[in-house]
Amino acid sequence: MSNLNLALEQGSDLWLEAREQHYCASDAAAMMGVSKYKSRNQLLTEKKTGRREEVNATKQAIFDKGHATEALARNIIELDRLEDFTTPVGTIEVEGLSLLASLDGLSEDGKLIFEHKMFNATLAENVRNGVLDPAYYWQLEQQMLVFGADEVLFVTSDGTEDKWEQLTYKSKPERVKQLIAGWHQFAKDL
Repeated sequence: MSNLNLALEQGSDLWLEAREQHYCASDAAAMMGVSKYKSRNQLLTEKKTGRREEVNATKQAIFDKGHATEALARNIIELDRLEDFTTPVGTIEVEGLSLLASLDGLSEDGKLIFEHKMFNATLAENVRNGVLDPAYYWQLEQQMLVFGADEVLFVTSDGTEDKWEQLTYKSKPERVKQLIAGWHQFAKDL
């Protein structure tokens, strides 16, 4: 059963601590060896040592812009769907694995997850064509597993409707099995 953890507010010290004790959806692509930003070995080192790469001012500015565009996009989704999307953190234990997901948004009925990525031309073209790279879908699979949601509304935008592409992603059972097997192997490698 998914555990919506109301004590874990994204960005808080408790949340950071929980991220160290769980396998996080945001790390799923790295664990599967397909992340554009972090290798599997880097993730293993982080989990072993508890140390992460320092965030410099340039990287922090990118993160801040991403959070700002995500908030603007969530407002657009909420107005379009006439419902609020919360930004919860959830945890679940699956086959002895402690999994965590922090969402960009969750519909009021808990069936639809909102995931936002900053706009870039390549990602926008792929989304327009209904193609989602593994660097993105492993995170979505884990989010749906943790929250028991039916689907993800995946959006790439600059926070406006002018630069906006979206697709609806539904979980694939074979990918869920691969994800769980991947985390089991990762745990052994630790």
